[in-house]
Amino acid sequence: MIDVPNKHYHGHIVGNDVYLNENQDNIDWLKTALHEVVHSDFDYGDLSNKKEHTTLLAEKWAMCESRRMFKEMFEKSY
Repeated sequence: MIDVPNKHYHGHIVGNDVYLNENQDNIDWLKTALHEVVHSDFDYGDLSNKKEHTTLLAEKWAMCESRRMFKEMFEKSY
């Protein structure tokens, strides 16, 4: 956890270290952690340049995959 007083910062990953904004709520921490796990498992290289096409694709895919994982874990219909 790191203290970032910016509501738009959720978290990021550097190498094997995952940073989550301690100013977000628990659900946001979980969703951010899932998002960063997707990056950790499937992406490589530097994704810090948000204007590069490959970064945009990786972010979009991580967003979609982490949402799918969240729904699978917590929103199953019985």
